[in-house]
Amino acid sequence: MEEKGRISITNIAILVFLSIIGDCVLVYPSLITGISKQDAWISSFLSIPAGLALLLLLLRVHQLYPDLTFIQLSQRILGPWFGALISIWYLFHLLMNSAIYLREAGDFMNNQTYVMTPLPVINLLLVLVLMWGMYMGLEPIARTAQLMFPLCLAFTLFLILCLLPQCDSQQLKPVMEQDIPKIIEGGIFALSYPFGELAFLLMIFPYVNKQPGLKKSVLLSGLAASVLLSVLLLVSLLVLGPFVTENSVYTSYTLSKKINIGNFLQRIESMMSTAWIITTFVKTILHFYAFTLGITQLLRLHNVRTFLGPSFMILFGMIMVSAPNITYYLDTIIHAWIYWDLTDSIVLPLLLLVVYKLRSKSNHSLGPG
Repeated sequence: MEEKGRISITNIAILVFLSIIGDCVLVYPSLITGISKQDAWISSFLSIPAGLALLLLLLRVHQLYPDLTFIQLSQRILGPWFGALISIWYLFHLLMNSAIYLREAGDFMNNQTYVMTPLPVINLLLVLVLMWGMYMGLEPIARTAQLMFPLCLAFTLFLILCLLPQCDSQQLKPVMEQDIPKIIEGGIFALSYPFGELAFLLMIFPYVNKQPGLKKSVLLSGLAASVLLSVLLLVSLLVLGPFVTENSVYTSYTLSKKINIGNFLQRIESMMSTAWIITTFVKTILHFYAFTLGITQLLRLHNVRTFLGPSFMILFGMIMVSAPNITYYLDTIIHAWIYWDLTDSIVLPLLLLVVYKLRSKSNHSLGPG
């Protein structure tokens, strides 16, 4: 299946930014604070260079064959059988990530806003909207994300700025109370979540217009998004303290309830909810687009739309069985899930890169790169 749509450098930079922010804007502070406590902000900032190195690795693998997706790269470099096996592993990861993101959004809406609406109904509505976006293709998805980007950025910055007067540096003391291994463990989580979830970019990069500046734009976007998440985590610690941050599942939603300027500007959590649902939806649709495109290429189908119906039925079922609730996911599943993320975003790209180099030195022709 050949995707006819093409996106610009600006589009891919915005997609990277929204994918990093994604669902993390609500649950990232509690996740990292649960490991590093009041030193979570140190773990978060330490993960930024490693995250940028991960993006550089993905870009380097893409440059081996700029016109090929991960599925095509795997079969070209690793051979048809082993490449297909790696592709199945990779695609299943994309499918499960898509299901988890939609489950997070469904649980949030069911617990905070539509409390009387059955969860399967909310999930079905989310899947139908996702299906419409998938039917339209990659280019409309990217352009819609570009339209929504200023809104999400403005809401997040507004939240941070309005909370600055309530920041208390005493909440961070004693600094470095956690030992170095705990801070490093928090940094690994901060690397995996969200940078480790960017492996899907290897399915998107081939459809970016061939223009100079791709590497610079992706890295700058990744830097800006990771710094914004780290600042949000720092503000959460300064305002709520480590205990409340750790035990509040939707930390940013809790923070938005704290805003009260002159008893006039308050209760803006609906703005935060809007921003989070948009960023999570963009992240989800990109993962599921990568999954659908990949399975189409793996099975050598001629039209991706022939697989849309079955794929959405699979997705809806996976949403319901992926986790009983968001608390179970954050407390139990995520501690093992990060290694799956890091395998697909670091180990598999490194495997492709190493095998490519070895085969090139052994004079096994791989064709022009």
